[in-house]
Amino acid sequence: MVAVMHALALGAITWDPFIRGVLIVVTAVIVLPGSVYLLLATNTGARVGFLIAMAGLWGWVFIMAVVWAVFGIGDVGRVASWKTSEIIVGNINESTTLTDFPKGFEKIPPTDAEFSDVSSAADKTLTAGAGRFTAPFSAATDYVQLEHWRKDDTTVWHVRKHKFTPWGHDKHVDVVRVQPVLPAPDTGGAPPPPTPDTSKPVTTVVVVRDLGSLRQPPIFIAIASGILFFIFCYVLHKRDKEIMAARAADGDRELAGAGRRG
Repeated sequence: MVAVMHALALGAITWDPFIRGVLIVVTAVIVLPGSVYLLLATNTGARVGFLIAMAGLWGWVFIMAVVWAVFGIGDVGRVASWKTSEIIVGNINESTTLTDFPKGFEKIPPTDAEFSDVSSAADKTLTAGAGRFTAPFSAATDYVQLEHWRKDDTTVWHVRKHKFTPWGHDKHVDVVRVQPVLPAPDTGGAPPPPTPDTSKPVTTVVVVRDLGSLRQPPIFIAIASGILFFIFCYVLHKRDKEIMAARAADGDRELAGAGRRG
């Protein structure tokens, strides 16, 4: 029994990547911050060296996290994506998420950059399913897209090539409508363009834009490291003030003693 437990424990702790990752982190901490602290401790003392090393470390992490947050790199969160909200087969008025469709929506032409992006998301849902939704088709060749609608009430300011959303993002909803394709006869040549079978019901896919949390982790890291940087700097500043006050008191006592001797 003991041998089995030992085997299970060794199996849970694998060399790659668990142990190697731990060793890399421990080695990096010892070599980088540890060597800096050792140098500072030998020159300023263990306590002051620790405060200076920690202030420098968290100041560097703060700067790094700010750069991550600005450019959306480093320790990032969820990438923006399309989430399926509903699949309606047949009468679109039976939808639980759409009201008075297509009121408030605009039709997207195939040349729009968003058209292909949302079409890919809809194809994935229609052929592979998404979450609680079952795929109504087995392949993208089983249907043809009829129309593509978009609703986004977000206020966007355009400054040259840059876009700004001063009031944040509103709910961004896209609707893709498809219909089963008519079987094409085998003529031996190039297949004809896909034609929708008007006798079959129209399938509607409603997708909502999930903006994700790409910059959220680095923002939290920047806030936490900024607070720690401020705390260590404040402790160092307080120590300097105490030293200056003690030196001033010693100077006053020396002057008073010199006056009495005079």
